[in-house]
Amino acid sequence: MDKKDREKWSPGGKTMVKVFLVEDEAIIRHGIRDNIDWASHGFEFAGEAGDGEYAYPLILKAQPDILVTDIKMPFMDGLELSRLVKKALPRTRIIVLSGYNEFEYAKEAIKIGISDYLLKPVSSAGLIDALKKAADEIREERENSRLLERYFVSYEKYTEFLDKTDYSGVDRKLINDFLKLGSVEECSPFVEEYFAAIGEHNYKSLLLRQYMTMDIFYCVQEFLKKLKAEPPEVPESVVDIKRVPKVIESVEMTKAYLIEEFTAALQARDRASNDRYGSVIRDAKEYIRANFSQSDLSLNRIAVHIGVSPSYFSSIFKQETGQSFVEYLTQVRMERACELLKCTSYRTSEIGEQVGYNDSHYFSSAFKKAMGQSPKEYKASQTRQE
Repeated sequence: MDKKDREKWSPGGKTMVKVFLVEDEAIIRHGIRDNIDWASHGFEFAGEAGDGEYAYPLILKAQPDILVTDIKMPFMDGLELSRLVKKALPRTRIIVLSGYNEFEYAKEAIKIGISDYLLKPVSSAGLIDALKKAADEIREERENSRLLERYFVSYEKYTEFLDKTDYSGVDRKLINDFLKLGSVEECSPFVEEYFAAIGEHNYKSLLLRQYMTMDIFYCVQEFLKKLKAEPPEVPESVVDIKRVPKVIESVEMTKAYLIEEFTAALQARDRASNDRYGSVIRDAKEYIRANFSQSDLSLNRIAVHIGVSPSYFSSIFKQETGQSFVEYLTQVRMERACELLKCTSYRTSEIGEQVGYNDSHYFSSAFKKAMGQSPKEYKASQTRQE
């Protein structure tokens, strides 16, 4: 009997979700057991126990999808039971029942990895809502597992298919290179060129489109994972594996889906790059403005300070600001020099030293090149304006 045959189905056509109940107060336990129409809500009541110690071997035997447990119980409390169950059956969802004065226990249970906790007294409606929420997550996980199982189990058919064609499979290097270096505007042309390279006689095969799309889907997901990009930063549809069987029904649907996947990935990449570049540039500018008076301030020194290579820093600084490092440093120094010339009686040599020039002649030359007049002429013009 295979896995599908073993699964029980609810009246609504969904697979039944098994629930095990652990509660030391018999009245509460029997009330929960008897007052809920388990089957009509898509559940199978898999068993019950009055304490954790007695419950644990029964849980291992029943292997429930959801464990509902009280926290304070004799012999073995709900926390210890939850730890053991999570270790033995990591996919089992756990819902904790907690009294008001046991909130610290509930917080500890959350650390263990419970799905939800409910405060006593628990109404049937409240418990059913929590169970349905957990059941929806379980069913989604099962559906994803089935898709993956179908994808990998039939891989042998795919390799047999490839042996009969001139298509060698998804070029992961090409895909990854495009994800790293491509632009959003190039997504549609890239997909069209990729299909053209595969050949119409190949991509018309539903089997090939299935595996090609799944392979590219996983390339994109791995790329997004490295970027730490997930909903809401990227659309839910981009990370939803359940869409794949639907989008491969036609060639045009497959192309549109892949364009959507690539576009979302590159937009996430660009946002991450902008955030990263922005942080580097802000740090660099702050460091320059704090240290421009030091004559030995250099590109290498700033690169070391912000933790990037000098060539990388030079490239992104120019790219993001439109100025070279030297141009920006000179601008900052000249702005300060103008303030000092206008508002103080310092000599030109003294002002030069305060803005990072030990050589007064070099300062005067740099100032004239930047401002169109010498420091002396600038000071005189500012005096006349006053």
